[in-house]
Amino acid sequence: MEKNDIIKNTIYNLVLEIRPGDNCIIEINSIPTLDKPINNTISSIDEFTSKYTVLELKRIIEQNNLVESKYLDGSFKVISSLNHHLEALTKEKFDVILEFQNDTNEMEQSLKDKLYGFYKKIIEQFISDNLLENRLKAFKEALKNNNKNEIFRLLGEIPYSKSRSIYFMINDELVSKLNRARKLEKIDEN
Repeated sequence: MEKNDIIKNTIYNLVLEIRPGDNCIIEINSIPTLDKPINNTISSIDEFTSKYTVLELKRIIEQNNLVESKYLDGSFKVISSLNHHLEALTKEKFDVILEFQNDTNEMEQSLKDKLYGFYKKIIEQFISDNLLENRLKAFKEALKNNNKNEIFRLLGEIPYSKSRSIYFMINDELVSKLNRARKLEKIDEN
């Protein structure tokens, strides 16, 4: 079996984890108010979790008695049959990414450099050499022009399980920047 076949056949589950190795799988499809069935792909799970905040998800899970009560104090993770432990994409994180995508402010050069580095590392694994240079050039141009729609369009062309890591990197960078700004505000107030 080739590497791409293994990635395609990977099974993902949403869990509540109270400590590493101690988690409970959440049977999402047992939720009676679910709009449509969730399959065991990372994109399907993210589509579901990104609609809810952490508190809303825990309330839904508790109301439907999907886990033992001790797990409700845990954090949401997505685990895979390949033993990956990934962060869950909740509404809080999704909103930060959406806000970034729709924001017209110029990106800081450090963020552009990180985005380019992440993107290059990922597509080198999936794109043939003759297409690689064109994709990198297009991504670099989108970054240079602060064209976030083009950035996200190009990210949409790579496997979701890989572009997802870039979305989380964006979220982490923006949240970190916001936290630094808040600390500086507190210092200025004193």
